[in-house]
Amino acid sequence: MCKCAYLHNPMTTKEQILSEARKVFEKFGYNKTSMSDIAQAARKSRRTLYSYFANKEEIFQAVIEVEIDALAGTLSELIEKPIPACNKLREYMHIRMNAVKKLTIYYDAIRRDLSDNLGLIEKIRRNYDKMEREMISLMLKQGVKEGAFRITDPQLVAGAIVMATKGFELPLIMGQDGYDHNQLIDPLIDMFYHGILIK
Repeated sequence: MCKCAYLHNPMTTKEQILSEARKVFEKFGYNKTSMSDIAQAARKSRRTLYSYFANKEEIFQAVIEVEIDALAGTLSELIEKPIPACNKLREYMHIRMNAVKKLTIYYDAIRRDLSDNLGLIEKIRRNYDKMEREMISLMLKQGVKEGAFRITDPQLVAGAIVMATKGFELPLIMGQDGYDHNQLIDPLIDMFYHGILIK
């Protein structure tokens, strides 16, 4: 077999830009990063950058979306697993929080540049929240079908869960050292289940 069959496909120019932009954002933060910084890191001309992205905001959003898409793929696989909904929801929360913890650029931008970029941060967050509500709603509907949950409005409850889990992210935003969200997830899930499990 040809050795080239074992080689990974090389990154596209766009992927190279996003990969290097991630490092620059992580190092300098959103506000202090310029298009020139990204072009230099990616070893591309500014003209090349502008052929893919209109501005720095689009690059930042694309960098975060790459990570969110990877998380969505992992969570989608979990949704399809043939396991009870109550186990699935617990596993979902752990996977979700461990993945979100890795979104260092997103949280760094919030921490450093919150006052200047509320609109951008809210736009990114809004897209992610919608995806998460849909996934949680699917698990809740499964639980109702299995006779495990008594929920009349899965969409409403899914929204409440999304809001509750945002509280776990506050220590990440604040940069709290030694924060372990895993210690909080299981007690929250257990408390939630006592309200919806059919006795």
